[in-house]
Formats: sequence, C-alpha cells, structure tokens
Amino acid sequence: MENSGDRYDVVVVGGRVAGASVAMLLARAGYRVAIVDRARLPSDTLSTHNIWRAGSIQLRRWGLLEKVIATGAPASTEVHNTVDGACVTIPLPSVGGVHAIYGPRRNILDPIVLQAAEEAGASFYERVVVTEVSRDSTGRVDGIMGRDPVGKRIRLRARYVVGADGWRSRVAREVGAQEYNTRPVTNAIHYAYWEGLDHRGTEFWFRTSGVMAGVIPTNGGACVYVNCRSDRADALRANLQGGYLCFLDEAAPDLRERLRSARQTCRVRATRGLPGFFRKPFGPGWVLVGDAGHTKDPVSGSGITDAFRDAELAARAIDQALRDAPEQDAFAQYHTQRDSMSRDLYEIASEMAAYSWDSDRMMHLLLRFGRALFREANQIAAFPEWAGVTAPPRKAPTLHPPRQADAPRAQ
Repeated sequence: MENSGDRYDVVVVGGRVAGASVAMLLARAGYRVAIVDRARLPSDTLSTHNIWRAGSIQLRRWGLLEKVIATGAPASTEVHNTVDGACVTIPLPSVGGVHAIYGPRRNILDPIVLQAAEEAGASFYERVVVTEVSRDSTGRVDGIMGRDPVGKRIRLRARYVVGADGWRSRVAREVGAQEYNTRPVTNAIHYAYWEGLDHRGTEFWFRTSGVMAGVIPTNGGACVYVNCRSDRADALRANLQGGYLCFLDEAAPDLRERLRSARQTCRVRATRGLPGFFRKPFGPGWVLVGDAGHTKDPVSGSGITDAFRDAELAARAIDQALRDAPEQDAFAQYHTQRDSMSRDLYEIASEMAAYSWDSDRMMHLLLRFGRALFREANQIAAFPEWAGVTAPPRKAPTLHPPRQADAPRAQ
C-alpha cells in the first residue's frame, strides 16, 4: 500500500558525499527529499580522501568546512611532486577564501554532509536495497522499488530519482544511461593508514618504472598509497603487505625510510583500478551525480571534489525543472557544464594512469594538472548565489523519522 507520505520531490539513491550533498542542497531550497542507502552509515569506504580547493570552496559556502577542520583533518597548503627524484613544490594560493586542501576520513566526512542534509529536512533510510526504478504509464521514472532490512518490499515515489550510487550504479543500469569517452583499467591502487609520519603536506611520487606513491594527511595520521600498472598488480598481490612495502621502496625510497619510524594502523586496502567513463547524466525523471555519472582514475584524487561539484550543478538543474523551467534545457546545461569542467582533468589523469610517460612528460602533465585545478577552483568560486546554498539549516520535521529503514510502506 502507498500513501501521500511516500511521495517526494526527489529520491536520492546513495547517502555518501554525492548523494548527501544533492539532498542537502535541495532540502535547503525547500523540497521534499528522501535518501536511501544500502549501507549502515557512517562507515568507511575506498577513497582517495583528497578534497581539492574547488571542493573546499563548496564546503565553506555550504557552512561545512569549519566542521571538517574541527575534526582534526590536517590542512595542506602546498603540494610536493617528485618525478624520478626531481622534486617540485607547488604552493596553493587562496581562491574563494580557501588556501588549503584537506583529506578527511570518509567515516568522518560522510556523516557531516549527511547530517547537514537531515538538518535541512531530508529523510534518510539506511539499509534499503534498491532493486529497480519504477515508471509511470509513459515510461518516465517516478520512483524506486526496494527492500528494507527485514526483506519487506517498499516503494518511494518522486518527481525525480537521483542516482548517486557509485560507478557500478544500479540506477544507471536501470535507466540504460549511455557511456562515452571510456578508458580501460590501467592503474592498480593499494593503500594503508599510518600514524606518526612527519607531516610535510600532500606528497606525490612518480617513477617511469611504472609505479606511483602518495601521502594524503588525514584524521589521525596519513593515508599512504602506492599505485602500479595493472599488469604488475599480481606481483604486488602475491604478498600484499610485503608487496605494498616493496613497491613503496621502488616508488619513493625517501618515504619508505620515513615510514620506519611510523606505525601502520590497518591492513592494506586495494583495488585493481577503476575504468574511466562519462555517462549521459539525465533522462525522463532521473539524474546521475558523482561516480554514477562520471569516473576518472583515482590518480587525480578528484572523486570527492567532483562529487561536490556535480551535486551542486545537478541540484540547481533539478530546482529549475521543479520550478517549471524546460526540463531538457535545465539538464542539458548540467550535462554540458559537468563535461566541460571534467574533460581536461580526465584526460590528464588517464594519461598519468597509463604509465606511458617519461620524466619530462610527467612534469608537463603536473603543470597542466595544477592549472586545471586552479581554473576549476575559480569556476566554482564564481557560481551564482542560490537558495539551496545560502539557506541556513532549518531543522524542519521530515516526512518520516530520519534513519528509520522500515518507514516506507510495505508493498
């Protein structure tokens, strides 16, 4: 059975940074929003942690940057790049009132954004597995079907469904979102957390032998990663812990020496890499944000920054459509802006991840990368005012009690 309480303006599938951000912005703009996620949040997840200045500018504008800083997430005001032993340090000038980058743990960052969405009036249902999108008689998406933690079938109706459910997005599959400008998996990623490592800011190492490494300062220490060509992953994984340290020796011997006085606090986490792609991010009744709509290789460290950017672009487009602006025009603008702002960093990251560069080429790519990040930060800082951004949290009563997984009506 359904009733009017199960109807929303927007249902967001995915409650991490992309989904929680778009939900927060739309709830602040006065819309009825529900978020569903299959996980019990907060929880950790594979992540590069890094938030470039563009993302920090958005957090500051949303009133959340100070909350992130208050968790103890270290600030980096410069980036150190070492290519085959040659080091280049890049200072970070202030843009949009932000002069630093941050790398918070995801079990700290995600709940900050999710709580802001709930405070704005969004309802959150955890441990809800979406099984399909629902459609009206014209074929337009009009909600989601799923199951709650005890297996009850549920349905939430909405004028728009937002897929923010990662690069394997169920929503994208259900709506048949077209992929284009794809890139194969070429870069395997391995990382662990360390405490006691001397803080020198954000650091990256690149070796023409086919390995990369990095240090992202984060809550309680640092995330230390080592990447390798995908065809070398089996050699590293033959002994995951030993291979991780051995490849760190190859990529960054100076870092490896510093780690001898630090302490590894977790097992090595790994992925054989992610494909690169763009997906058409909209259709009748549906929108994609974050990794569901566009993924680039993690060497860019741009996943969270992209998620914030696309969440705001999409939320602005949804707001226009809900206000009876031509839907096609509003979402086509979102599509164009997302692709335009992503393209250069996507191409740079794809070339870095392919390991086809020599030292000179990598130095050139790093210069391009820095310019692209600076340009993106200025573009984000120039976004026009909008109620979804500037409205204070209203702590309005939600249609359902927050975090109550079985609130939607059983079918």
